[in-house]
Amino acid sequence: MEDNPPRLVILYESQTGNALDVAERVGREAERMGSTGVVLSMDEIDAACLQYENILVFVVSTIGQGDIPDSMKVFWRFLLQRNLSQSWLEGVNYAVFGLGDSGYQKYNFAAKKLDKRLSDLGVKSIIGRGLGDDQHPSGYEGVLDP
Repeated sequence: MEDNPPRLVILYESQTGNALDVAERVGREAERMGSTGVVLSMDEIDAACLQYENILVFVVSTIGQGDIPDSMKVFWRFLLQRNLSQSWLEGVNYAVFGLGDSGYQKYNFAAKKLDKRLSDLGVKSIIGRGLGDDQHPSGYEGVLDP
């Protein structure tokens, strides 16, 4: 009997499309390595279903002065509910990659807030949070590529 590779759910939110590009790239890399991946905008998934997934990859942009893009607002409100326990996402693994610009005071604020909240809900990080920076000589890819 053949083992099925774990499915990656790659969730992105973007105002300009960069997060979608990164999410699709992560999906292609997952497929190249033998896994299956599905790429969805955060407004295309019921956040209540996150607890049933094995591996979640979040690609998030920060806009303006530390704001989250519109496509993340309903998703974010769900995660902030007080009735979600500290073990709600226990057994789920995740990674967060942020897109931002260190020229702003609240650099990658959305990714940092999401990472903290997910950790509070019991999810296990599979890799350190990545913070892409438009100021890097290679842009956000300077952090994404490694």
